[in-house]
Amino acid sequence: MQKPTTSFFKSEINQIAFIAIPIAFAQLCQMAMGVTDTILLGGINKQALAVGGLATNIFFTICVILQSALNSSGILIAQSIGAGRYNEVPKIYYTTYIFGLLLCIPCYLILNQADYILYYMGEEKEIITLTVQFLKILLWGMPPLLIGAGLIRVVLPALNASKILLQIIPLMTIVNGLLNAAFIYGLWGFPKMGLNGSALGTTICMWLGSFALIGYSHSRSYLKKYFYPFSINLNYLWPLIKLGLPICIAAAAEMLVFMVTTLRVGLFGTDNLAAHNIALNCATFTFMIPLAIAQAANVRVGYWMGARRVLRARQSGFLTIGLGGSIMAFIGLVIFLFPTSIINFFIDTNNPINHNTILIAITLLKIMALFQVVDGLQTVANGALRGLKDTTIPMIICIFGYWGIGFFVGKWLAFDLQWKTEGLWIGLALGLASVAIMLNLRFVRLTFRPKEMLKMTSK
Repeated sequence: MQKPTTSFFKSEINQIAFIAIPIAFAQLCQMAMGVTDTILLGGINKQALAVGGLATNIFFTICVILQSALNSSGILIAQSIGAGRYNEVPKIYYTTYIFGLLLCIPCYLILNQADYILYYMGEEKEIITLTVQFLKILLWGMPPLLIGAGLIRVVLPALNASKILLQIIPLMTIVNGLLNAAFIYGLWGFPKMGLNGSALGTTICMWLGSFALIGYSHSRSYLKKYFYPFSINLNYLWPLIKLGLPICIAAAAEMLVFMVTTLRVGLFGTDNLAAHNIALNCATFTFMIPLAIAQAANVRVGYWMGARRVLRARQSGFLTIGLGGSIMAFIGLVIFLFPTSIINFFIDTNNPINHNTILIAITLLKIMALFQVVDGLQTVANGALRGLKDTTIPMIICIFGYWGIGFFVGKWLAFDLQWKTEGLWIGLALGLASVAIMLNLRFVRLTFRPKEMLKMTSK
């Protein structure tokens, strides 16, 4: 059996960095789009800010959940490249567009019922009306988000072409800001549309971004063997669905438990909700790092399994998991030691009116700092398991961990023991820890059974 070498680890770390860094940067740019929109809407009034934030949160949450199913394309492409079957890549790639079109159907149906969702959440009638109007405009941007930018962004890492994201996404961040400003305030001869101008600007940007990413990628000479000739093979549709739907359900389990937690925190008053939002924003920001490393794990483990190099797949998986855990441990230590400095980015820590919010936020940030390690471990382990084409069992683990443990333990601590928001966050931390333990044990179990690994990836 081939032993790990220093040169292998050095080469693999370089490959992981080459994939993960552009992805992380692109994700941060996408977050910057949201911040820009928030600032621009805040210039209208508080109602516009609230409606815009609520509508975009609903829209992108649903789209990102369904978009996650497209990761199955990256898995199949990485394994095909590892096996040297380059002729399969265009077939998988173009068939994924069919899969993306199918995903648009549930996405449209869910978002089209937004008024019922908002009514259930207890929103005021005027807010519901304005939010639905906003969403109806954003819905026109759903197809390019799912089958345009969303698809090409999971394919490029599998082709070792993540750097294209660095060349396009920052530019689109600027374009998004300019379009939003133009349509909101009627700048440069554009119509002044106020709140709905933000939705129109974002929608146009989604179309432009998709055309730019796809067009630029297809024009690169070193990628043409992966995109041409045009070919759709519906035999790949079922493997895409079989791998993708469990990924989608697992993503929904994680994202929705945080969304429900936000709604529950609202029951404890403004101070708790403000503190919760500070901690959640920090957690979302730091999560971009393990999420990018997880996609690198997905690609590298998939590549080695396609090449039928089981030991290399195992080593690459453990390397990415260790890397993700180590980076998040360092980030967690910084957050734990300097919570007040972080809070100061969000609110004035010297203003006495913010005293209660600051105290709660410090506690939440320390809890969040402690679960940074397990968050990194569970995210990257999930990516490594996807490289093995193992998505169904991880889906079950995620549902059980986030809801069976995180949700119910949080509820018990928050409401029965009266620990309030701190109890909900401890529940989340325990849920993430349980998922991290189970997913890592799953990866260890599978990777020390080479025959079982090869059997899974050959299906």
